[in-house]
Parts: sequence; structure tokens; C-alpha cells
Amino acid sequence: MNYVADSSDITESKSIPNNWETACLADFAIEFISGGTPSTKESDFWDGEIPWTTSAPISEQDVLLCKAQRFITQRGLKSSASNIVPKGNLIVGTRVGVGKAVTNTIDMAISQDLTGVVLNYEKVQPEYISYYFKTQAVQQFFNGRKRGTTIKGVSRSDLQSLVINLPPLPEQRAIARALRAVQAAREARLREIALERERKAALMEHLFTHGTRGEPTKRTEIGEMPESWEVVKFGKVIISSAFGPRFSSNYYDPDGSVATLRTTDLDNEGNINYSTMPLAKLELDGFKQHLLKSNDFLITRSGTCGIAAIFEAFEKPVLPGAFIIRFRLSNEINPLFLKYYVNSQQGRNRILQLAGGAVQKNLSGTSLRTFQIPLPLLVDQDAIVRSLIACDSKIAALDHEAHLHDKLFRAMLEELMTGRLRVGALATPSS
Repeated sequence: MNYVADSSDITESKSIPNNWETACLADFAIEFISGGTPSTKESDFWDGEIPWTTSAPISEQDVLLCKAQRFITQRGLKSSASNIVPKGNLIVGTRVGVGKAVTNTIDMAISQDLTGVVLNYEKVQPEYISYYFKTQAVQQFFNGRKRGTTIKGVSRSDLQSLVINLPPLPEQRAIARALRAVQAAREARLREIALERERKAALMEHLFTHGTRGEPTKRTEIGEMPESWEVVKFGKVIISSAFGPRFSSNYYDPDGSVATLRTTDLDNEGNINYSTMPLAKLELDGFKQHLLKSNDFLITRSGTCGIAAIFEAFEKPVLPGAFIIRFRLSNEINPLFLKYYVNSQQGRNRILQLAGGAVQKNLSGTSLRTFQIPLPLLVDQDAIVRSLIACDSKIAALDHEAHLHDKLFRAMLEELMTGRLRVGALATPSS
């Protein structure tokens, strides 16, 4: 469905239920409110009692805006183009963060990034409109109307002409309630993920300090650890190492036969996103010695340096990027144990101390070989790895649930906002 700016083109061609109507935003708006920013050079304009915000703290998923980014004074309000949007209305990104839309639950002064829309409650439920702005059609509407060289925004007239499907008010409330329930389930999973990550961090700190057997601990140059553990240099467990090769980005080609692993294909916990690796057209003869093998241990040496990862397998040959160092390890250390240690808070803090460079930090192969690591017996390494894998499995399961809730939300949003999926049975006047 394509929405158009011309409000005269509100016709029956839009396939919506018979008891719905379509209207431009201007048709059910009482007032459009502009924003501004008090001078940051005037201290008495700031830290007052009036909530104020830009578009920055508003995410694309947000429906409600419940707190201020900063606070301004009455003098700051009067000295600038900022205005207050009364609570329970719509705040829309029109200059920066174009297309973001939320219902403010408190009176909120706004910056020039935003436009406030005071709504006619007899026609629309604000939360419904906030959700409606998240549909693909509305986002395409804004993307097609952005204008500007440095900052791309949309005009007031474009915002006013946005066409919206309007079910009866009870159904608007029911739609908002249904979407809110799915969002709440996703947010609950995200909170569980955050808690599980905190638990994992605490568990890592405990395991790398006390081990799994409750034995006495000792003080070492790299911190407290079980008495039976050794402290060795990383170089002791390395069989071979190599830097990723350099080649021009001109070789990147979606039809290439070789995948390239970049630092951006790793997250902060060293998980590799194999689906984002670009392909390149390269003659393998010149790069065979660089190809990754299963269980290769990797450390990023620049950019987000000091992240450890383990290469598993891929359907195509894979080359590490120029900012990744590949190591092959001896059988006295479990690569996963080393990965968990390097990516722990303790390990990350210590490995970054080896990084040089004033502007961009870099790790060298020589400095990494001197990096001191704990070396328990393999049986203890394996026990620690099993405990941390269990944490990762739970996080992955929760993340998958959150992803499914997000997909459900996106699907329901499109279906509910066109009337293809109805919630009439839930739409009660008291909701």
C-alpha cells in the first residue's frame, strides 16, 4: 500500500474494513507545535524544571516517551523557539530521526528536531497513532520526502498530509493494547537477557578467580586464582600465527568464491556472524597459507581490538581480514577457555594495556605473545567452558524468543493497521 501526500486521494482503492475511514494527520490534529534549543552558552537556561528532549533518546521501537533528555528553565523556554507539547499527544521526528513517533506521558518541551501534534481525542487514540507511524508504508512515506543537504528533514506540509487508516476508537484502543502486549513480551525477554549477561559476567569473574573445585587460591601477577593453576605467556600455547592478508576492496564481489572475515563481523563476545562476511574474487593460490581452519583462534588487533573468537566452519574458504591475527594453539589449552578468559572483563582490561597507538589502539603479534594467561589443568578448563556454554545457550534461547516476538510484532502491526487482522472482539469502550 502506498500512501500519498495529496489528501484528495483518499479513496476506496485503499482496502480497509467498511467501518474504517482514512484521513490526513491534519484532519484530526488540533495544533502542530515547533521546537527549538535554548543557547547552551547560557547556564541559567538549563537544569530547570521543564522536561526537554531532542530525537536522540527516542528509538524507532519506542511508543511512549516518559522522561526528559534534559531540563530547561522558564527563561530558556522563552528565549528559544522551543515549545511544550502537552502530555498525551504525539511527538514526531521531522528534522533528525525522521519518522520516529511517540506519545509523551508528561508535558515535554521539544527541540527543532521534533514536531508536536496535539490530537483530537474524539477521533484518535494517541498510542494507536504512535504505532501507526511504525508501519512500512509510513516509513516509506517519510523516506521519500526527506529533503536537505546536510540535515535531511520533512516539511510541515508533508507531515500534515500523511494519510492514516482510522478504525473506530474502541478498535484503535484494542489494536494498541494487542501490540503493546507483544512488545511487553519482547521487552521481558530483553530484560532477562540483560540479567543473564550480568550473571554470566559475575560467573566468569568467580570461575577465573576460584575455579570449579573450591580449592585454596593464591595471589599472582595477573590476580587471584586457584593454587593449582599456572600463569604462562600466551606464546607458550601458540603453535603458529599469521596476520590476515591485505587486498583491495575492489575484489569484493557477491559472486566471489572466498569469504572474508572482518572485525565488524564479530560482536563484543567474539561471536562470528558468518552471514555478514563479504565475498571476494581472488585467486586462492596466493592466499592458501592464510585460509582459516576449524578451531583457529582469532584476536582483533585494531579497531575494536582485543576481541577473541574461534573460527568454526563455513561453506566457502575464509580469509581473516587485515585487522585480525590468526593463532593455532597447542593441545594443552582449550580454545574456548582462552576465548572466555580474553573476553572477560579481567582479560579485556589486561589485553588492552598491551595496545599501542595514540588515536587508534593496535595490538601487535609480539606483544600478544607476552600476554600472561591462566593455565589450569585441561579437566578444569573443560569444566569452566561447560558452565559458560550453558550461560550462552540460555542467552541464545532468550535472544531467539525476543527475535520471534519482534517478528510477530512486525507482522501484527502491518495486518492490524490495514484491517486484515481484526481485534473487534477485544475492542470494548472501557479499554
